[in-house]
Amino acid sequence: MEIPLNGLLLAGGKSSRMGRDKASMVLGPDGLTQARRCLGLLLPFCQRVYLSLREGQSVPEGGAGFPVVRDSGEARGPLRGILTAFREDSAAAWLVVACDLPFVTAGILSRLVERHRAEPLDPFVAYANPPDGLPEPLCAIYGPAAFALLQRHAALGNFSPGRIMREENAALLDLPPGGQAALANINTPQDLEPLGAHPR
Repeated sequence: MEIPLNGLLLAGGKSSRMGRDKASMVLGPDGLTQARRCLGLLLPFCQRVYLSLREGQSVPEGGAGFPVVRDSGEARGPLRGILTAFREDSAAAWLVVACDLPFVTAGILSRLVERHRAEPLDPFVAYANPPDGLPEPLCAIYGPAAFALLQRHAALGNFSPGRIMREENAALLDLPPGGQAALANINTPQDLEPLGAHPR
């Protein structure tokens, strides 16, 4: 069964703890902003790649030319952007990546895509995040069946994609050897130092 796969870069947070727009930060030696780097990672796997932004937010550096979906009001946090993406295309699966995951690689995304293609009807495919083994919802695939589940949980006031994945028994993958840092996220300037990230 062939299900279209779209990409979604979640970049609609206010970055209040970081003090600057995380999607526009340059963290690696390639000179790319986080937005451009993540969008580039999504492109080879997806039919279309979208930017998820909050209402009134400017497109981050490196995101020009990509279609934008604006957060709807029925949920909070990242779930808001994911639900809005499904309203854009409810028949597609969505490969979702957050802009504050600087160490996600094409290999990490490739394993998600391979698992999704093997079992395309599964609503969720995610990595088990070390050290607790809980699902990482911000580098994951949400199949078309996830839309109704997410809506149901949002209506009950559960806006945590990770909790929803746990309660709905998401398919979980182990990170590859040596890939334990792949899902490390950055939320504050203090997060950057132990990760060896040097923003510009």
